[in-house]
Amino acid sequence: MSGVTTVKTALFNETYHAAYEYVSDFTAFTLLGALRAGGISLNEPVRESGLHALIACEEQNRPLLNWAIHFLEQQEFVRRTTGPEGAAVLELTPKGRDWTNRGNPFPAVHVAPSLKLIEYAGTFWLESVRGEIEPRHRLFNREGIALWEVYFHNAHDLYAVHNQWAAEELADLLPAEPCTILELGTGFGSATRALLTEIRLRSKSVEEYTVSDVSRLLTTKAGRMLEGELPPHKLRQVTLDINEVKSGGETYDFIYAVNVMHCAEDLALSLDALRRLLKPGGTIVLSECVREHYRSRLHQEFIFSLLPDFKPVGGADGDVSCFGFLRPEDWRDVMQAAGYRDICVKVNEGPVRGAIITGSRED
Repeated sequence: MSGVTTVKTALFNETYHAAYEYVSDFTAFTLLGALRAGGISLNEPVRESGLHALIACEEQNRPLLNWAIHFLEQQEFVRRTTGPEGAAVLELTPKGRDWTNRGNPFPAVHVAPSLKLIEYAGTFWLESVRGEIEPRHRLFNREGIALWEVYFHNAHDLYAVHNQWAAEELADLLPAEPCTILELGTGFGSATRALLTEIRLRSKSVEEYTVSDVSRLLTTKAGRMLEGELPPHKLRQVTLDINEVKSGGETYDFIYAVNVMHCAEDLALSLDALRRLLKPGGTIVLSECVREHYRSRLHQEFIFSLLPDFKPVGGADGDVSCFGFLRPEDWRDVMQAAGYRDICVKVNEGPVRGAIITGSRED
């Protein structure tokens, strides 16, 4: 990948990748379970067009169904063959018939928050693609919020690696003198805590740390959770929508975000607006889940594709959609389009799971 650097990091080790693949298989297992619960079985070969008819997917949700079929095929739970008259036929593979939920065979990697949220989404996935329910109502009811809070936590190893990698990268960039930091999409505060821990380990200090989110409730909650992490006069809370960033006010030495920016409606426009919030010579540090190419589907998409912010991206194989997560080279290109200099995109060695994207405002 031109303009993208592959780096070795202990965060993405062999055990992590094995656990990630297990969760991907669990997602395929959950998808098949959702279909069976709706009376749709793949025990016998079925035409792909027939499966579409059985599911009765709303036209606007057809990308969700296309994603699901290709994900099942990618995880080798389903095989696609050519039937009579050239029609595409789907049938279960031995893996799809026999795979068993073992809970988590990799105890060294805590993945239960992923498994529980995937399992929960599976209980209403079919209703969602049929347009019978609004999935946000389930994902953000009391039960859903409790699952999200555990998911976006540094004890959840499958997610925390993105927080930790970003925290280490930014903490290494901080100067000896105190500086100002704006964090985007603070959410439940796990990325904040990872960064503040790394700052303390390096005996560095912050002049002012601003937590922000589109949700005033989350911003306030994060502020309360961070009491004691920073002196009150150094911690600010603001409501900020990454789609409506306005310049002309305060500027910052660093802007920091973990798995936030891919939700922007117009990524280049939002990044350009954020660049104007940096002081001259200031740096943005982004940590993002990424895909190596648009033929790869990520198990995270099973959940996140139900949210309106996760729009189809790419266009692999013509009518096949992926959702939200970009390729490393896409980040390089959009950072250039947004006017950053000294752009650096790092990806982990091995199966590509994450990227650190940095860029600076001109002096």
